[in-house]
Amino acid sequence: MIQRFTSPAVQTAGFILGALIISLSTLMPLEQLPTAPGSDKLHHVLGFAFWALLCALGPKKRFTYMALFIIFWGGAIELIQPYVNRYAEWLDFYADALGVILIIMARLLIERFLESKLKV
Repeated sequence: MIQRFTSPAVQTAGFILGALIISLSTLMPLEQLPTAPGSDKLHHVLGFAFWALLCALGPKKRFTYMALFIIFWGGAIELIQPYVNRYAEWLDFYADALGVILIIMARLLIERFLESKLKV
């Protein structure tokens, strides 16, 4: 049952879906940012963590490459934003990276937990 949700195809679909959501929400020109509860940095952490989570179920090596790309894309977004009537903030990039790192750490902890259970 779990194997069906850990396939490379599901992982790739999650990566593409996350890329579309993040890219559209961060690169669409806006006259004014919409109001939302919570802080802007929290939104960055949660958004990029969600994208990484969409890729976390799948081969570990591919997830590692995807996670690195997600962090890279967070930086690229900050460089592109001034050209689409948005503001570039490097603290946003750090929040993006933090979200991805949290998911990497969660996956590692879950893997270790499952490995210890299988050894017993």
